[in-house]
Amino acid sequence: MKPRLLYLCPQSPWMQNGGALIRNYWMIHALSRRFDVDLVTAQEPDAPMTAEFARLIDQYACFPRAERARRGLGRLAAAALPNESTLTAGWTNAALRDHVRERLGRHPYAAIQVDLPMRSALPRRDGIPIVYNAHNCEYELLRRRAKTEAPHRGLPLALDALRVKRIEAALVARATLVTACAETDLRDFERFCPGTSAKGAIVANGVDVGRYAAVRAARPEPRTVLITGSMDWRPNLQGLRWFLADALPRLQHLAPDVTVSVAGRMSPDLQRELRAAGLQAIANPVSMDEHLARASVIAAPIVASSGTRLRILEAWAAGRPVVTTKAGAFGLGYEDGRELMVRDNPLRFAEAIVRVLGSCETAAGLARNAAEKLARYDWHTIGDDLLEAYEQIVPAPRKRLQTVSEDVAVAARG
Repeated sequence: MKPRLLYLCPQSPWMQNGGALIRNYWMIHALSRRFDVDLVTAQEPDAPMTAEFARLIDQYACFPRAERARRGLGRLAAAALPNESTLTAGWTNAALRDHVRERLGRHPYAAIQVDLPMRSALPRRDGIPIVYNAHNCEYELLRRRAKTEAPHRGLPLALDALRVKRIEAALVARATLVTACAETDLRDFERFCPGTSAKGAIVANGVDVGRYAAVRAARPEPRTVLITGSMDWRPNLQGLRWFLADALPRLQHLAPDVTVSVAGRMSPDLQRELRAAGLQAIANPVSMDEHLARASVIAAPIVASSGTRLRILEAWAAGRPVVTTKAGAFGLGYEDGRELMVRDNPLRFAEAIVRVLGSCETAAGLARNAAEKLARYDWHTIGDDLLEAYEQIVPAPRKRLQTVSEDVAVAARG
């Protein structure tokens, strides 16, 4: 019989339509090899659970937030409560917390893995090892985002970052294990949570490399640029607006014949804005594969970051060269000009895109070098890393080996 694990995350991992969901999906994929996984989420899924994902878990329960807790004044009011923030407020309700207590009373869980927004569902007393699944160093991400915003947005965000700092520091201090996406995240944690490195493990973000074989083999359309990402997430939208305002005019001046597409979750208003700027808006694609296959270059304009960006790993797996910013390349341990072209200046960003579009040798070199680095970012390898990290807190049972003396004793009794 496998030991049992309680997994607390805000959204339904089988959806896989956002970075956090993809990470949670593959973590559960790995953990199910060693544990019976009980999953608890806090947002109504957009689609039924897939049969494939159902085989990975043992029990599932969802307790959606009330609409008023998700939006507008209700969310702000919840965020103003002691030990809350706009990032964490309103995710768990009384029914969810009662359910978790009931599960903990019924089963001897080997560990609890938790995302930051779900930390209020944790038991009040220690006793069960807690694993903090750090998708980012959330405090540092908010602090960096605040610096990129206009004052009317930046100041509230900076103040909220201080609230998140206290919340995240408390969870890190309580956790037995912190799974971070990159060494840079552990260093960020260490600055305000001394001792994190001693309980931290690198469990990188990744990509299912094998499923992109057909995309890698496809011939791209000439002089096409693709930007991917969930544009309903503020950091992605910030980066896109930087590109539209500062880099795109320069790109269109340098290369008027270039086609630029944006693919991902986006609002109708953003679709209209993109089309008015002369871009192709590919809203809410079911699969990104065909769009990656057509692209000559992937642009990743990102102005604030933590963790690592899955869309860059996806582009690498698709065999497509990437132009990004320092924030976009955060956590990847890159060499500029080898696996990525990294430019923060908008003119230089546009020039880098034109350079890659105009040189098959440059494009092929970037893709080739990225492919060499990609092996460490395959989800199947990362799953092994996660299970190895769990060995620190839940050692796997070892088969008892009979010694020669035991064999002799058995023979004598016979």
